[in-house]
Amino acid sequence: MAARTAMGSAQTRSDVESRIEQRKMRSAFAIFLFSMSVPYFMMINVRYIMSGGFIPPALDQTTGAIQTVLLVISLLTAVAAVRRVQQGDGRGYKRMTDVTLFLGGVGTLMQGYELWYHPLNPMSHYGETFLATVGLSVVMGLVGLLVLAAGRERVKRIGVTPERQLGYELSSWYWVFTVITWVALYVELYLL
Repeated sequence: MAARTAMGSAQTRSDVESRIEQRKMRSAFAIFLFSMSVPYFMMINVRYIMSGGFIPPALDQTTGAIQTVLLVISLLTAVAAVRRVQQGDGRGYKRMTDVTLFLGGVGTLMQGYELWYHPLNPMSHYGETFLATVGLSVVMGLVGLLVLAAGRERVKRIGVTPERQLGYELSSWYWVFTVITWVALYVELYLL
């Protein structure tokens, strides 16, 4: 009887320590995301310092709107993937991550297209900040897609357990962060 009580106590203590460690990791990840937002704030400030509120008429609003809609839908599927992994549903996580990877990949390719075939003068103040800002977003998007793909392959290989679900969850939250920053950049580059 005493052995069972000691075993139950050790199990409970281990669970508490695991939850504390996960909380620490989530807090550290939040600090990481905050630090990742600094370049975006800088790019927004540079845009207004250099070009004011000017938006050239040659800017393709349709492409920007389509890629933003695709990325927002991929944000929703990434949140659904987080919910699936929190429930221990590895198959659901893989399905939602596949949809996220597809939509995010198409959205990021559209950003790359816009970066390559832009109608803007790269020597103008707006063109310079536009290219740097979209380039930053493309790089962050590619990193996010790479992390999501690695998480998906890891789930396929070793599965999901409560002890191993945090990495998958954080990779999806990184993608959510990437999409939210793109939406802010879209508003700043195309609408304001």
